[in-house]
Amino acid sequence: MKFKLATMAAAMFAATGAASAADLGRPAPAAVDYVKVCDAYGAGFFYIPGSQTCLKIGGYVRAEYRAYDFDDGFAALSGVNRGVNNNPASHDFTTRVRAQVTLDARTNTEFGLLRSFTEAWWTVDSGSSSPTVTLWNAYIQFGGLTAGRAQSFFDFYTGTTYGSFFEAAHSDTKVNLLAYTFSFGNGVSASLSLEDPTVGSNSRRLGSMFAAPFTVTSAYGGVKMLDVVGNVRIAQAWGSAQLMAAAHEDVSSVTNTTKWGYAVGGGVTVNLPMIAAGDTINLQAVYSKGAVAYAGADLSMGALDFVQTGGNKLAQSTAWSVAGGVVHYWTPKLSTAVNGSYLKVDTATTSFLDYKQIDAQINTVYTIVPGMTIGGELEYRKIDFTKGGDTDALVGLLRFQRNF
Repeated sequence: MKFKLATMAAAMFAATGAASAADLGRPAPAAVDYVKVCDAYGAGFFYIPGSQTCLKIGGYVRAEYRAYDFDDGFAALSGVNRGVNNNPASHDFTTRVRAQVTLDARTNTEFGLLRSFTEAWWTVDSGSSSPTVTLWNAYIQFGGLTAGRAQSFFDFYTGTTYGSFFEAAHSDTKVNLLAYTFSFGNGVSASLSLEDPTVGSNSRRLGSMFAAPFTVTSAYGGVKMLDVVGNVRIAQAWGSAQLMAAAHEDVSSVTNTTKWGYAVGGGVTVNLPMIAAGDTINLQAVYSKGAVAYAGADLSMGALDFVQTGGNKLAQSTAWSVAGGVVHYWTPKLSTAVNGSYLKVDTATTSFLDYKQIDAQINTVYTIVPGMTIGGELEYRKIDFTKGGDTDALVGLLRFQRNF
C-alpha cells in the first residue's frame, strides 16, 4: 500500500511539473488596457486607449420655454408669426429642447500641440417633427494654425446673456476659415484669417437693393475673394482687449462689378474680482462700410451692404454699433447679467431703409448643484425707421440646463 501511495504521489508531482513547463512555453495573456486620466490639459481628459491622444467629452441638455409680445409691424418685418396681439394664428408660447455634444482631442507632437474640436447640436423647436442638426464648431488647431468652422477672428464681445432670440448688435458668427495666430508672449497675440462670407450663423453677404422703386433683391454675385480678417489681442489677469478689422468684397450679380468694403472695431473686458469673483464689465464699438453685418446688422431688418446704381457702380451702406454688458455674482451660485446695444444703419443712396436698433437683455441664473442651472431672461428689441415709424418686441424665456 505504501508503495502504491508513493508511486501515485510521484506521478502527481511529475504531472504538475510537466504542466508548469508547458505554461512556460505559452505567451502571457495581454494586459487589460484601462482608461487612464490625462491631466496635462486640465480636468476631464483621458487617454484614448492605445494612443497618446487625450480626449474630453462634454455637452449639455437644455429645455427652454418662451413667451412673446410682438407688435404687428415687427412681426411683418421679421417674418415670424409670434405673439401678435389679436392674431389668432400667432404663437404666444413656443418651446425648444437642445442636446449638445463636444469632443476635444489633443496630442502633444514634436511640432507642438495638435488639437481638434467638434461641437454639434440636436434641436427640436415647436412645430418640428424631427430634430435639426447643427455643426456649430469643427476645427483643427496645430501650432498657430486654425482650419475649419470656428468663431470669426473679428468677434470679441459676444454677449453676457443668453441672447436666445434677440442678441445685442455685435458680430457673433461661426464661419469656415483658415487662420494663423502669432503669439508674442505675456498674453499678446495677432491673428490673420481668411473667412467664407457665405456661411455662418449670420451670413455676411447682405443682398443689394436696386434704385427706384427700392426693390430688395439677392443681387450678390459669386465670391471672388474670401473676407480678410485680422486682430491684435491681449489677455491678462485684469481682463482682455482687442482691435480688429475686416475687408469684405461686394460683388454685383447684375454687372459683376466689385468694390471692397471694410469694418473696424475695438473692445475691452475688465475683470472685477474686487466686487465678486466672476464679475466683468464689457464694452465694444464697430464701424463698417459695405460690410454692415460686422456691426450686427441683419438682412431681415432691411440691412444692405450696397446699392446697385447707374454706370456699373456700387454705392456702399454704412453701419456702426456700440455694445456692452456686465455680469455680477450675488453669491457663487446666483448671478445676473445685463446686455445693451445701439445700432445705426445708413443705406446708400436712400434713407428709405435707414434705421436705428436698440437691444436690451437681462437674466438671472441660479446654479442648483454643480452642472445644473435654471435661468430666466427678458429680451427686448426696438427698431426705428427713418421713414416708416418704429416697432418693437419683447421675449421672455425660462431655461433649464444640465452641463456635463
